[in-house]
Amino acid sequence: MNHPDDDTLADLALGESAPTDVAEHVRGCTQCSREVAALRSTVRALRDPVPALAAPSPAVWDAVLAEIDAEPAPVVLTSTEARPSPVTSPEVPTDELTARRETRRRRGIPLAWVAGAAAAGLVVGVAGARLLDGEDPASAPVTVASTDLGTLDTGQVKGSADVVLQDDRLDLAVRTEPIDAGDGYLEVWLINEDLERMVSIGVLRPDAPEQTFAIAQDLIDQGYVIVDISREGFDTAPQHSGDSVVRGTLAT
Repeated sequence: MNHPDDDTLADLALGESAPTDVAEHVRGCTQCSREVAALRSTVRALRDPVPALAAPSPAVWDAVLAEIDAEPAPVVLTSTEARPSPVTSPEVPTDELTARRETRRRRGIPLAWVAGAAAAGLVVGVAGARLLDGEDPASAPVTVASTDLGTLDTGQVKGSADVVLQDDRLDLAVRTEPIDAGDGYLEVWLINEDLERMVSIGVLRPDAPEQTFAIAQDLIDQGYVIVDISREGFDTAPQHSGDSVVRGTLAT
């Protein structure tokens, strides 16, 4: 198939669903995958808070003005350097040279002021500010969906779950209070909104307050947005035991 248009790639970068053939094409196409990754990096940069901008100190402006007013250093030619031929260097009256130099100096003021303002932090973009701080925007994690995890009978909150996007990888970060696994173990599920389909995404260690599980964007797109932690027995039955401890629905 042909490459998807820009609007479709932008929708994918924003986490929107796409037809199956389009999603499969993007996953297998290096060019489209690279474009979606670049768009997601831009989305992450735009979602993050803009850093506070500080006004420059008087010393900064003094330095900018001093640079503007400074005369250029004279160029001294050594005996081994080539000198321009008098034939190709027409003489210009001194007063005209002075006028040209003054014109160039005046025209240079706006650019110098802009450069000075940018150095002082008045004209700083989000990406530029992060680079100055030594932070790579592409590596910053972004939480795209969250939910509290509460007991099914009383609704008492026992933890939380976040869908985190980082470096084009989607993870489910689960944080809970200590949970008694009984005679079995604890399993983390994503249940579909229709309450008829579910997918196991991993085993939860009862001694770890926070764990991360890799998930696919397709699961979220298809409605698997209910996070469920259940007690499971050591048996041959792979399906959900029906003994849910906590549950919550992800909200973007």
